[in-house]
Amino acid sequence: MSTAQQLLERRSTGVMAAGALAEGFVSIGAIVLSVIGLANRFPMIMLPIAAIAVGSALLFEGGAVTARFSNLFSLARVPLDVREFGLGMTTEFVSGIAGIVLGVMALIGVQPLVLIPAAAIVFGASLLLGAGATARMNAILTQMTEQREAVREVMREAVLTAAAMQILVGLGAITLGILALTGINPLALSLVSMLSLGFGNLLGESTIINRVTGAARRHKTAAA
Repeated sequence: MSTAQQLLERRSTGVMAAGALAEGFVSIGAIVLSVIGLANRFPMIMLPIAAIAVGSALLFEGGAVTARFSNLFSLARVPLDVREFGLGMTTEFVSGIAGIVLGVMALIGVQPLVLIPAAAIVFGASLLLGAGATARMNAILTQMTEQREAVREVMREAVLTAAAMQILVGLGAITLGILALTGINPLALSLVSMLSLGFGNLLGESTIINRVTGAARRHKTAAA
């Protein structure tokens, strides 16, 4: 691998790590805010802020996915479906921005029990649409690693598990959002949807953080 390629890969790895860690922090924030709201502590304030946190997490994930795609495109020796990856990145960016806007509007008092369930549906749809692209991207990166077959198999299982978790959380968020919009305890269901979305983002990114940490160790070993 040339020096320029190594520099590009290390830079992409840094962006991936930063995006994953940032997403992890805001996802934890969404979880904490949702729990506080469910404990009946300022729930009408905690709910929209949690939605803003989830939207921010999706924006950070979109940035991490973009960096991974750039790295993968430059290093892959297999054909890539650019449209599939582009859909995942675009969906995360758009849903993240939409969720933040809805959360801010709800925070200032504009129909919070309507806008936040709508945001939950948008977030859930984003997880469903992005899970496939993220899983395929991580699967290709796993195949390209210089690890033993047993290690690669464990990594593949972790990636598939994270993707399945994202799909389940996405379906759950959409269901809770629809039920809340129909008037079935909208405050509690909206808080539960933000809580599940926070957990889904956090668990999904744990795989990426582990991958990035492993890549950093390999770079350090190669440089030694």
